[in-house]
Amino acid sequence: MLSSHEIQRVYGPDTLKTMTVAFDIAHRCLPVKFKENDRTRRKLALLILRHIDRGEYDPVRLADSAMLDFLR
Repeated sequence: MLSSHEIQRVYGPDTLKTMTVAFDIAHRCLPVKFKENDRTRRKLALLILRHIDRGEYDPVRLADSAMLDFLR
């Protein structure tokens, strides 16, 4: 798992919007007890970054992939 200290990329506005939409979709799927947990939110964001870096740009697929990885 990437730590937030290892991320050294710059993302354009369209990619940032895609990541935001994906995060919001995935966040809505989280169980209530995890929704306000900063560690959980950070992990979910890092998983989305991982999939963006692998070339996925569809927000729904990003959210799905991040949630599947999160649940593993």
